[in-house]
Amino acid sequence: MRYALAFLFSMILSIPVLSQKYLSITTYNVDSLLLILPDQVGEGRVNTLNHLAVSLYFEDGDLSSQYAEEAMTLAKEVDWQEGIASAYRNFGYINLYRSRYPDALDNFFESLQIYDDLKRRHTVAEIYYDIAFTHFFANTYDKARDYCLISLDLFRERLEGGATVGNQQDTLKVLGALYLTYWYMDINIQERLEIILQLHEDEPRTNFDETERIFAFIEFGANYLVVGEIDSAHKYLDKALEFPDINLDVKALKHRAMSWKAKLHRSLEEYDTAIVYFETAYKWYDKTGFLFGAMELASNLGKIYQKRNDLKEAEKYYKQAEIIFHEILLKNSWYRHDSLKNIIFWGLELYLPVPPSHIKLMNWQLAKFVYSRLFQINKKLERTGEALKYHIAYANAADTLNRLQRISEVLESQTRFESERKDQQIETLSLENELKESRLQQNRWFLFGSAGLFVLIVMFGYILFRQKQLKTGQQMLVLQQKLFRSQMNPHFIFNSLSSIYNYIIHENSANAAQYLLKFSRLVRNILDYSVTEYVMLDKEIDTIENYLELQKIRFADKYDYSIDVDESIQTESTNIPPMLLQPFIENSIEHGFKYKKTRGNISISFGLKNDIMVVDLIDDGIGREKAQEILFKENRDHKSLATAITRDRIQVLNKKLKKKITLKIVDLQ
Repeated sequence: MRYALAFLFSMILSIPVLSQKYLSITTYNVDSLLLILPDQVGEGRVNTLNHLAVSLYFEDGDLSSQYAEEAMTLAKEVDWQEGIASAYRNFGYINLYRSRYPDALDNFFESLQIYDDLKRRHTVAEIYYDIAFTHFFANTYDKARDYCLISLDLFRERLEGGATVGNQQDTLKVLGALYLTYWYMDINIQERLEIILQLHEDEPRTNFDETERIFAFIEFGANYLVVGEIDSAHKYLDKALEFPDINLDVKALKHRAMSWKAKLHRSLEEYDTAIVYFETAYKWYDKTGFLFGAMELASNLGKIYQKRNDLKEAEKYYKQAEIIFHEILLKNSWYRHDSLKNIIFWGLELYLPVPPSHIKLMNWQLAKFVYSRLFQINKKLERTGEALKYHIAYANAADTLNRLQRISEVLESQTRFESERKDQQIETLSLENELKESRLQQNRWFLFGSAGLFVLIVMFGYILFRQKQLKTGQQMLVLQQKLFRSQMNPHFIFNSLSSIYNYIIHENSANAAQYLLKFSRLVRNILDYSVTEYVMLDKEIDTIENYLELQKIRFADKYDYSIDVDESIQTESTNIPPMLLQPFIENSIEHGFKYKKTRGNISISFGLKNDIMVVDLIDDGIGREKAQEILFKENRDHKSLATAITRDRIQVLNKKLKKKITLKIVDLQ
């Protein structure tokens, strides 16, 4: 069952460069737009320029960017907010298709804010879907899920007349993306089944065209096959095969249904029937010119024959797949003929065009599989020369895949960082608004209380006001504390990302991978702690250790460290504010050891003195005075932001604590 699921989604990801005709993104006739453009001015010209940009972004990104730039400039000149928002969204599509995911997120959020102010609810829901798909291609699946759910809720909102914001197609496309995202997040089967049931409840009605209806039947059949409901899978796949061949779109999708029928019979070990379906679909794809579909089906046929130990037939189909792969590389396309780009091939072209980086990744993943099988067959037949040839081809494919995946991992980290930065900006703005509201509320209560001083009967109301004032003050302290931590996190994360970038540009892939693994764990801890005021001591120590190990990689083992905890301290039940020590550890490393010629040492100890925890952090660096001299020479404008924020945090915390936190910095001679 696990294999069937994995194969389903490898198929879903294999989406070609798409046709304008069927995109959920509205596109326009470019020739007609170019005809009317010269005579247009003002908002009309902005509108046409944006239509040109959105219609060209996956065919000619540079030209699309030119139109979007001109649209943005003119829209700002005439102060047309909708035109500005549309231009931002077009930049989002351009950057998404070029795999520049952080930039795409920036553009989509800018567009989202304007459309939200304009109360364009349907467009806002669509942009949340755009953001979700950006995260999906960047492999940040938790964010993709979150934004899919936001988009789904917005599409399902009721308007005054009873209709919903989105139509059935809107709901279906988001549910499909959500189901796909759940699989990659390894969400349990029960939750995935719930999505399938929602898809089933929203089965297309007669107002859908033939292409949309046959695609839906194929998806229902494939989903039921994945969860092992064979009868339901047969039912929907047979419905898809009953459609009349009214156009090439339907023919292409019917042959995709045949490939799923083949998988169904293969799962039942009915190999002869599976071969008939596979061969029928393979021959049609190959003859028509759908190269990737033919390559994938040829490799499936090779796999079946290899399982039956018919190595001659298996080798024949694997070599066919190899030939098609070379044609894909030569043409840099999944199509033998450009006209096929306008055909609905997999069905998911109804959603979004997939970035070329993902298409390239799919090509090499399948090529790696084919080369590994050809190596196995030739090794078994003792053809040493051929076996060596395919082993080298397999190794080259694996190297190419590793390189593409490393690029993907870096983009994932950048996208997650950009998303968290945006989320923190939104949270910070929200907190600041809450603080302002709290101050306004205080002022209102003060005025009410002042007026009440003149009348004895309102003394009871004045007492209530004082209680409310104390409670509001406590809330303001919590909000200020969160604001300080929201400033701390980007400062720290920026330094770490700079180190990863340094490894990557110097092609130190081993250190980059090791650093990225530790960094992702550290960032997850920081993000988890960002919503809590206190953490358990053992968790904080684990974060400190991970940070120290991370910096040892960055500074090539320039120091050793030790962490000692008094046995009387129960680390699993002792709470402390998170990230208080990190700025001082960072200063020890950055300023104390960076210019030290010998190996440094950091000692961290947690002890108890009169029921008060005492934390000592001692380093043998070059000293603060010497470090300040060096820092002044290199950067006269430098300010210790992290240390200042930590002092402010302690000041705010002490307003609420009975036992105050004391910070002492001692220069050791």
